[in-house]
Amino acid sequence: MKTFKILSALILTLMCFTAQAQSKMNKIPQYGVVVVEFNAGWNSSKNVTWINKLKEAEVGRLLIDENPKFQSKYKIVVVPTLIVFKDGVEVQRFQANIMMDMEATLEDVQEGVDDAHMEGF
Repeated sequence: MKTFKILSALILTLMCFTAQAQSKMNKIPQYGVVVVEFNAGWNSSKNVTWINKLKEAEVGRLLIDENPKFQSKYKIVVVPTLIVFKDGVEVQRFQANIMMDMEATLEDVQEGVDDAHMEGF
């Protein structure tokens, strides 16, 4: 019985942690510059590994197979797709090629982030 209680508590903790991690990107932040990678769990080998190296932007990853509403809302037709948002509005998009390889580089996306910061000046 003690093992069951410990296992139940562990599962509950894991479920809460997973829900918190997924809810972080339940909505695109409406302020500031945000870069979101839209991908799918079945395509995780093609994740954009350098996304966390972007400067002066909040970053996140949304899996469209777990969050299908985002696929249609943001018109994701290929994964991975990177979208740069400023104050909740899309300002630039980078899409993978037909082989699902992201051809945009860290420098390309960083330039998009920098341009987003300069808009309005």
